[in-house]
Amino acid sequence: MTIGEERDTASLFVTADAAGGDTVVLTVSGEVDYETAPELRAAVLGAIEPHPAGVVLDLAGLRFMDSSGLGVIVGGWQRAQQADVRYVLRRVPPVIAEQFEMTGLDKVFTFADDQDDASAA
Repeated sequence: MTIGEERDTASLFVTADAAGGDTVVLTVSGEVDYETAPELRAAVLGAIEPHPAGVVLDLAGLRFMDSSGLGVIVGGWQRAQQADVRYVLRRVPPVIAEQFEMTGLDKVFTFADDQDDASAA
């Protein structure tokens, strides 16, 4: 995914933007399910591939995410670890945060409330 490009698949929107040049911010909104998960996967892996210092997933606009979306986020984290890329989840809505807590993934990921937190993580 190129910087500034927006993808629209059913009810998923992903926008990539360079934040400070060394970090890519993916702003994710809408719904991630079985149908839209491949688009999110492509965006996440596309952001990690050039090996920036960090990738931030801003999930503030996410209304729904099923296990497919969780799998994409975990897979992105694994790929980021392999590439030595900082991987941060920012502004996670409470309904989505519950999924991370229920699965124990809240102990694995780095979470941030705003841009400053994400940059420091």
